[in-house]
Amino acid sequence: MQLSTEIFNIIKGANIKLRLFDFEGNKTLDADQSARFYAYDQDFLVTIRTENDEVEVVVQAGADFSFDKHKDLLASIKKAGHNAMAEYTIRKFDKNIAPKDFASETVKEGYARATGSLKTSYIQLPESTRLIIKHSKGVNEEIRGSRSRNIKALFIENSAGERFSFPHKYLAGAKAMAKHVSMGGTPYDEIGESIISICKEVAECNQFVRHVRSNKLVNEGNMDIVETVKLKLKELKQTVHSLQTSRGYNNFQSSSTPIVENSDKEVDITGKFMYNTFQAANMDAVLETVARIVKERDSMTDLTKEYLSRLYDMIKNKEDFKLSIDPNDPEHPDNEDPVKYSGGMGAMAKLSSMLSYLAMSSKNDEAFNLLSHLGTELHNMPEKTVMLLAKIVMYLDKNNKTSEKQAEPAESIAESVVNDLRRKIS
Repeated sequence: MQLSTEIFNIIKGANIKLRLFDFEGNKTLDADQSARFYAYDQDFLVTIRTENDEVEVVVQAGADFSFDKHKDLLASIKKAGHNAMAEYTIRKFDKNIAPKDFASETVKEGYARATGSLKTSYIQLPESTRLIIKHSKGVNEEIRGSRSRNIKALFIENSAGERFSFPHKYLAGAKAMAKHVSMGGTPYDEIGESIISICKEVAECNQFVRHVRSNKLVNEGNMDIVETVKLKLKELKQTVHSLQTSRGYNNFQSSSTPIVENSDKEVDITGKFMYNTFQAANMDAVLETVARIVKERDSMTDLTKEYLSRLYDMIKNKEDFKLSIDPNDPEHPDNEDPVKYSGGMGAMAKLSSMLSYLAMSSKNDEAFNLLSHLGTELHNMPEKTVMLLAKIVMYLDKNNKTSEKQAEPAESIAESVVNDLRRKIS
C-alpha cells in the first residue's frame, strides 16, 4: 500500500524507532503491508484505518509526546494522508501509549481476515458464524482488498450450518447481518428485517443520486431534494457500519423504532426535475423511497420541537440523564485535535460531535434517542435553536463530569437552559 510506505518513510526519515503491525494486527517487517506504526521511543502510534473505499489516518499521542518537537513530522503525515484522499485525526492521551495485541483486538470486535479460494471468500465471526462472499472474478491475493471486490453474491451461515442469502451486494450490510446472526438472531426476525430494509434504502438512495448526476438533472429547484437524499444516505451508512460493532448493535437493538408513514401530504418528486428520465429507468420504487425521505424531512421540524420540549421537561424535573463523563476520555471532542473543528463549519461539527458523544455516553434510553435525533438534525435547524442546543450540551457536559464538578456554574447554566427552552417553546 503506497500510503503505508509513505508514512513509514516519513517516520524513519525523522530517525524514529518503529515497530510495525499489519492490517490484521500481527507484527511485520514489511512497510508496504503495515497499518500501525508504533514509535515506542517517542510515545505515539500512527494507524491507517480502512472501511470499504474510505481511509483514515489516526495519530494517537501519549503523555510524553511533544507536539512542538514533532510539528513538521505531523504536517508531513497529514499531507500524505490528504494526498491519498484519507481523513486525518489526532488524539491525545494522558498516559503513555502501550499497544495491545492487535490480533486479539480484531478478534474481539468480531471479524477475522477474509480467506478462501479463487472465487469464494470466508469471514469468520464468533459463535461459529461466517460470512461467505462469492466473486464474479477470480481473487488476486497480491492486491489488497481484492476479497471485498467483484461481489456476485453474499451468504451468512450460522452455527447450525444454515445458510441465508443476503439480498443485496452490499458487504457492509452483510457484515451487519452476520453480526446479528452471531448474536443469535435471524434475517427474518424484527432486527434482521430492519437491517435488510436499511440496506434496501441504501441501494435505492445510491441509485437515485447516481441517476440524477449521470443525467445532469440537478438544478436550483431540486437541489434540496438531492441534498436531503445524500444526507439520508450518509446517515443510513453510518447506521450499517455501527451495527458491525457490539456497542452499535446493542444501541440499535434497544432504540430501533419502526418507520411511521405520514400519508397526509403528497410530495411531487418528478415535477421538480426538468426531464423525466425516471420512468424510462423504471425507478418507481426508488422514487417512492425518495418521496418518503422528503416527507420525513418536512415533518422533522415538528418532531424537533417535540424533542426540545421533552428535554425541557427532563431538565426542569431534574431527571437523571445517566451520564458519567470522564474529562480525560480521548473520545471526548474537547480532547481531539482542534484542527478537526477548525474552519467555517468547525463549531457546528464540534456541537454535532458533542451531541453524539453525550448520546453514546448516556445509559438513559430516552436521553439517547433525544440527543441522537437532535445531533442528526442539527444542520437543518435555525440559528436560535442551534444556540439553544449549544447551551444544553454545555450544561450536560459540565454537570456530569466524574471529577471536578462545578455545582454553581452548572446550576446557572441549567437555569439559563430552562429559561431559553421556556421562551422557545412558548
